[in-house]
Amino acid sequence: MDLKRIAGAIAASCLITGVVSAQAPHQHGRGTVNIAFEQDRLEIELHAPGADIVGFERLAQTDAERQTLSLAIAALKQPLTLLTLPSVAGCRVQETVVTAEGMEEGGPAGAHTEFEAAWMLRCDDVTALRTFDFKPLFARFAGAEELDVTVVTARGPSTYEVTRESPTVDRGNSLWRWLTGR
Repeated sequence: MDLKRIAGAIAASCLITGVVSAQAPHQHGRGTVNIAFEQDRLEIELHAPGADIVGFERLAQTDAERQTLSLAIAALKQPLTLLTLPSVAGCRVQETVVTAEGMEEGGPAGAHTEFEAAWMLRCDDVTALRTFDFKPLFARFAGAEELDVTVVTARGPSTYEVTRESPTVDRGNSLWRWLTGR
């Protein structure tokens, strides 16, 4: 499965259903996450300013910055170390795609840089996915302060805001069950 196509499908779902992120373009400290369910698949897309992930917004210039960039990309390729899911859901990473726009040699340089990560997971029981805990992501990336999270299911989208102080999306409440039928 092509994760660029998945990411496009998530974005299209959000636009078709009228959900547009309240995030202003490239606001430091604030990223976006889109989560979509389809049968046994969980598709997650993260967008974050470069400063949130590595602490700078330009091409990596020193050996230390290149190492920081390399370590950040490696971390973003391991979503289950950045996001805690209920273990009973039995999710496994199937595919990841990570880009660091404007940060790597040979790429377009600009005034703003951004990380994009697309993750596709297979889960034994997607109905067990009642919580998404972003505490590990906030612990790993010092510049990340808030995430605007959109969860798209067959019944439509729901939006949440998570922060360092309140890092968990809890969709186990009765409103969530009514909206999603899960």
